[in-house]
Amino acid sequence: MIGEDQARLTMPEISALCLRAARGAGLSWGMAEECAHAATWLAARDFDWADAVLYQLEASGGRQVTPRVARWEADAPVCALHIGVALSDFATLPEGPQPDGVWLGMITGPLMVLPFAARASALLGTALEITLDGSPWLRVSGDNARIQDTELMRTKMAEVSVSPTRLDATCPLQATAQSAVILREQLFRLDGLALKMTVPSSAQSAKGAGAQGLDEG
Repeated sequence: MIGEDQARLTMPEISALCLRAARGAGLSWGMAEECAHAATWLAARDFDWADAVLYQLEASGGRQVTPRVARWEADAPVCALHIGVALSDFATLPEGPQPDGVWLGMITGPLMVLPFAARASALLGTALEITLDGSPWLRVSGDNARIQDTELMRTKMAEVSVSPTRLDATCPLQATAQSAVILREQLFRLDGLALKMTVPSSAQSAKGAGAQGLDEG
C-alpha cells in the first residue's frame, strides 16, 4: 500500500522520467543517460532515488574535476553524478581506486556516487568501501551494496574517499524491486524539469507562424 501523497513507478518509467528531467536540467544526452541508470540502480535497492536525482539536478554543484593519482582536484564541490561517471571511467587506471584508495574531494549529494562505485567494483573485480569525511559509509561489491552507517545516508555534502576492501560474508543489499515509490511532490518537480526539454515558442515565432498561415489562406 502507498499513501495518497505517493505514486509507484516501474523501473522503465523511472528511467524515462529521470532521462527527460536531466535533459531538461541542461545535462548532455550522455550524462542524462547516466543519471537515469543511477536512478534505477538506487530505486531497485530501495534507496531514496528521487531525492538523490533531484538534488543533483536542482542544487548547484561543480561539474569539473581533474582525476589524479590518490587525490582528485577541483576548484569547488563537485556534483556526485559527474564524480561518479569519472570514477567508473578511471576505475582501472592509476587515477582510480588503488590499494591505498583515492580521495575524490568534496562532493554534493554523495549517494549518487554509489551506482558508479558499483560499476567500478565490477571492473576491478574487488569490493570497494566509500567513506564520508573519514567515516565508513557504504560497501559495494559489483551490484551488491551494504550500508555501514545509516545516519550518514542523508548527508548532502562531504569529503568522499573510495578504497578497495573485502566484503564480509553477511548478505549484502541486492536488487529485488521491479518498481519504486516516489512522493507526488517529487514527481511534480521531476516532471517540471522534464517539461523544459520542450522549448516554448517565442512571441515573435508565434507571430510569424500566424502571418504565414494567413498568407497561405
